[in-house]
Amino acid sequence: MIEVNDLHKSYGSTRAVDGISFTIDRGEVVGLLGPNGAGKSTAMRMLTCYIAPDAGDAMVGGYSILTQSLDVRRILGYLPESAPLYADMNVIDYLGFIADIHQLGDKKKSRLDEMVTTCGLDAVVYKDINELSKGYRQRVGLASAIIHDPDYLILDEPTTGLDPNQIVEIRNLIRRIGHEGEKCIVLSTHILPEVEATCDRAIIINNGKIVAEGTTDELTTFARGSDIYMIGLRGDKSAIENSLNTHESIASYRYMKSVDEEPYIYHITSSAAHDISEELFDMAVANGYKMTQLKREIARLEDIFRTITTREVE
Repeated sequence: MIEVNDLHKSYGSTRAVDGISFTIDRGEVVGLLGPNGAGKSTAMRMLTCYIAPDAGDAMVGGYSILTQSLDVRRILGYLPESAPLYADMNVIDYLGFIADIHQLGDKKKSRLDEMVTTCGLDAVVYKDINELSKGYRQRVGLASAIIHDPDYLILDEPTTGLDPNQIVEIRNLIRRIGHEGEKCIVLSTHILPEVEATCDRAIIINNGKIVAEGTTDELTTFARGSDIYMIGLRGDKSAIENSLNTHESIASYRYMKSVDEEPYIYHITSSAAHDISEELFDMAVANGYKMTQLKREIARLEDIFRTITTREVE
């Protein structure tokens, strides 16, 4: 488990990280999101012991980043946005060099073979790194970050510069490592669909503070406060609107057409914390209305991100 407790970091008069706290369990892939300058990279660098916090602490696998940084580094894998690779080495020699740094000993050969297979490096294993595409370089960087089989993995923008096919491959690899390998993974990214596809939940940072945390569904509720439904009904318009006015789970509704014609389309805002789709269906059946459509609108993570990060931080 990673436990972050009231971390602070300032650069002069600028508060890069301003008292953040969160926990991440083993087997979880968590996205760390925020606009440029929000404090994401600073937080990740503190977790990896690259820089020390001004105040607060974090425990990685039970070890303090303040007093047990060497122990933290032994159980941690880190992939910076630009992986620091030795371009004049070939792939297998470079990974062997990293394996020696981690003192893998008798496990070296098996781990090298596993990394080549896991990260899809079979086709380039004897090529020099300076000959590789951006996608393959990212794979080599990821392989070097996990070759010592760390329980905790910090990835900073791991799919930057990749083409769509490479992004999908790296996404699937990260998710597989996290879930099948029971790793604890923190993933920083600006690609919001990547969080939806890869992460179990997201932590959104703005101006050095955590402004929201949760699954996509939880963040939707936080950002919007209620669910929105689109419903189409055939029947007496006055009776339909009377039903909508008196339904206890409907906060408000709006007629969506400029002229009165069937089906009548309404935009409904729910007052309930749960999905009311079934209740709307039952209302239509009970009153003899014919339902032509019913759609619950789910906010995209992009919309949620924009809503939350443009709010005034209290």
